[in-house]
Amino acid sequence: MNEEKVDRRIRKTKKALLQCLTKLMSEKKISDITVKELTDLADVNRSTFYLYYKDIFDMVERIETNMFEEFLRIFNESNKGKDRYSSLLALYTYIFEYVESNSEICKILLGPDGDYAFIQKFKKAILETNVLFDESVPLNKVNFYRSFILTGVIGLIQQWLEESTETSAKDMAIFMTDLNMKIIKFQNS
Repeated sequence: MNEEKVDRRIRKTKKALLQCLTKLMSEKKISDITVKELTDLADVNRSTFYLYYKDIFDMVERIETNMFEEFLRIFNESNKGKDRYSSLLALYTYIFEYVESNSEICKILLGPDGDYAFIQKFKKAILETNVLFDESVPLNKVNFYRSFILTGVIGLIQQWLEESTETSAKDMAIFMTDLNMKIIKFQNS
């Protein structure tokens, strides 16, 4: 039971740090954010910060890594035994719901002054799901189709975040899935 309390406190501390980092990243570049500034804002001791992270960049790296590991874990669990349309819909539903529930940090990481490395990791995480194409697609074309689709997905997410429209994550997932299926159908024609 004592371990659970510690875990809860650690999660609470990390959540506070993340919220404050997101706030600071919305105001300035990550390279201009200091540990002292972050910990003061989060009301956390610097020594506590250093228990979990080496520096601000390490914190961002770990947040991104955890985000993508969670993405792949949940997607793989929910995708077992599905056809291509259902797999794509599950993938895009998860992506758009995740972006929606983490919109503040996603706006920053995917925005105009965003993190190029994050975008590359995002593409890699989507590719690791391996649902876009099967053996019927010639290997010499797969990379071009994937690049086209992934760039489109990221562009669509960026626009969705920018406009903050009333379009739901589920509707965005259906739109993206239908669009992908048209591209896949077209390439098979």
